[in-house]
Amino acid sequence: MHLFGGETVNKVNDRGIEVSNASDQAIGALNNYTHELLALGNGTNAITAAARAMPDCPMLQACAASAFLYTQSLAEAAGASPYLARADARLDDATERERIFIAAVRTGLAGDFEAALRGYEQIVERWPRDTLAAKLAEFHFFETGAAERQLRLMSKAAEANPDVSHVRAMHAFALELNGRRAEAERVANAALTIDPLTMWAQHCLAHVWSGDSRVAEGIAGMRTFSPTWNQFSHYTVAHNSFHLGALLLDNREFDSVRALFRENIWGFEPDAVVELTDAILLLWYIELAGGRLDGEWSEVAPHAKKRVREHLFPFLKTIFLYALARADERATVAKEIARLKAHADGQSGRQKKVWKEIGVPLAEGSVAFAYGEYDRAAAALAPILPEVACAGGSDEQRGVFIQSHLVSLVKGGNRERAHRAIEDYIAGRPVTSLERHWLAEI
Repeated sequence: MHLFGGETVNKVNDRGIEVSNASDQAIGALNNYTHELLALGNGTNAITAAARAMPDCPMLQACAASAFLYTQSLAEAAGASPYLARADARLDDATERERIFIAAVRTGLAGDFEAALRGYEQIVERWPRDTLAAKLAEFHFFETGAAERQLRLMSKAAEANPDVSHVRAMHAFALELNGRRAEAERVANAALTIDPLTMWAQHCLAHVWSGDSRVAEGIAGMRTFSPTWNQFSHYTVAHNSFHLGALLLDNREFDSVRALFRENIWGFEPDAVVELTDAILLLWYIELAGGRLDGEWSEVAPHAKKRVREHLFPFLKTIFLYALARADERATVAKEIARLKAHADGQSGRQKKVWKEIGVPLAEGSVAFAYGEYDRAAAALAPILPEVACAGGSDEQRGVFIQSHLVSLVKGGNRERAHRAIEDYIAGRPVTSLERHWLAEI
């Protein structure tokens, strides 16, 4: 069979990994998709057209299906079905690695992140130069908060792919999520030495600077990086701007943060989950720092309302509920809290713990905070904060829950507990202007 003039046989991609039923054009499309996904580029959408044009390559179909993972929506993930069906039709031709990969993509799209991760971990263990499997695993680690497993996988991938700056950046970020910020900084800088336009390494440094309270250095660093962001996806611009905004809020520079919100984050693709996430979290952080908003919650709420019915992972459900609560959508919030509890009751095993023991109090505590019910918020959030990572999100994204607990104690008038909690939060770091503001409020 010939496709686009190229004979379909088993070939190898640019990482030396065998691909079944692949023409030269199919290999080119696969290499491009992998690069664009790792680099946070603008070209990932090309994979679906390539998959439709070359239906006999199972790996092309699986990659096209994997693009739907980033919708962070079970409903939108259904769009991957035709690609998975074509991949299934060619399973007899697929290599063992491809069969594992296809199964991992399928289970990830269905919301079974644990099954997907087991597949990708198996691939990276046996075929460590599969950088695409490592990148897709990283997304599911974000949804599960399994930072130690993430570091094991990324260490293996980085060792096998020392020439790929984006893999080094993934390793750096895994180090940061495990609290190993000095190592993360070193590895991220090594990635930037290979390619200064390694966006994920820039992003990792933002986490490091924030975690170490190196606020002035972080603001200067992100502003130095910022002219490069527009070459990449809007997600890159928005998410790196979110991190710059978080650093600026450590100095309580509200005007600069509101400008970032308008110019770089909100209103580009407002129904996209990634944009909604950055927008909601930055608005939440502004208010936690004592800043005022002017109608932003009412702008965001209609888009959050479209997403809030799904139960993909608790972090996502909670931030949508919080946005609706701040917009005073009380009837919708009450209805969705009830649906969340019913969903949690229907889970079993580890998912029972994630949804019922962590997810429900996380949502209830966050909503209580949104309504100004500070004692109830503090009581709900305090017991779950040590394990809140399993709800999903990164460390800085989950910081809104930690700060909401602190501010609840401050505003609830419990001076001794509030002072102790803030000191524990600072934990020997340099004290920021924001933290001095909280201490002064006590």
